[in-house]
Amino acid sequence: MKECIEHFENERNEEGAAEALRCFKEYGEDIYFDDEEKRLVLAREVWDKEITNIMKEISEILNVRTREDFIKLKEKYNLTMY
Repeated sequence: MKECIEHFENERNEEGAAEALRCFKEYGEDIYFDDEEKRLVLAREVWDKEITNIMKEISEILNVRTREDFIKLKEKYNLTMY
């Protein structure tokens, strides 16, 4: 999990953000869209608040503001295969 964050911190762009999401999925993390927050959320944010700012930044970089944006993102970066 730490390597996912490190990868994103070294490459803060669209590809780096997508790679971090793929990495999170490989570690079995649940990623979902939160309608109230209007962003991507990792389920672990319930107990691990350190990841919240990273997920906010990833959501901004990938321009995910709606559930439809999230669905398109999953298809574009093949996030459904994990």
